[in-house]
Amino acid sequence: MQETSGYDPNYVMGRSTAETDRLRRQSELYDASTWQLLKEAGLSPGMKVLDIGSGAGNVSFIAAGLVGESGAVVGVDSNPAIVEEAASTARSLGLNQVAFRAGDINTIALERDFDAVIGRLVLIYVKDPAALLRQLLGHVKPGGIVAFQDLDWGEGPIAIPPSPLLSQAWGYVKEMFARAGLNNRMGLSLHGAFVASGLPAPRMSLFAPAGGGADFDGYDYMASGLRSNLPHIVKLGVATEADLAPDSFAERLRAEVVALQGVFALPTFVGAWSRKPPG
Repeated sequence: MQETSGYDPNYVMGRSTAETDRLRRQSELYDASTWQLLKEAGLSPGMKVLDIGSGAGNVSFIAAGLVGESGAVVGVDSNPAIVEEAASTARSLGLNQVAFRAGDINTIALERDFDAVIGRLVLIYVKDPAALLRQLLGHVKPGGIVAFQDLDWGEGPIAIPPSPLLSQAWGYVKEMFARAGLNNRMGLSLHGAFVASGLPAPRMSLFAPAGGGADFDGYDYMASGLRSNLPHIVKLGVATEADLAPDSFAERLRAEVVALQGVFALPTFVGAWSRKPPG
């Protein structure tokens, strides 16, 4: 991991077919919570919004729906390929108010008149989240919105009754985060990061999709997460590919939970928003 206070371009999840699949499933499961966060934070028609670590553009597209055709959304990501993919999607959706730029957030030239800066699953990959937030505040108008949503992996999965397979997978990913030097409790740590950056204490919320039965999307989402994380889990010595058996994981987890007549929650996303002090 880079020794920098800014956004780390060495994205742990990688950029692969498996990661694209995971992001699609993630969007289906979590986008409603992101919309709720941004709506509550105050995004409204006509605003100009900066989306940091915009990836495939899902959060930018949510913001575009809130600011409307009279607004503007600028997404920034360090990966040129994913930026082009996001731009292509924006064109296909007819979202002319959305633009994407490739570059390192530490060095890219950005305007300083944004009404809001937002991001989802960005600060977990940053060595010093408060320092990055302070830097981003320089691009936001006084009174502007700062809204971020991040992962809180917690101490273990929420499942009734307990799922041994889910607990095993959860443990592998949690240990991978630890060995990679990432804060797996970044979600609830958003409060401290906001305050340390000079922002007022944020309003916060938690969201985790949950379900059971044979048709719950969570089995495939967890499997896609394991596939994306597999290279790092193996490289960091957490487990072997044989230990994870990601290709059969979804069906094994589905069979276990259905047999137990169980229910479980996916990883928690925590949202936080505040406003830049005036003056």
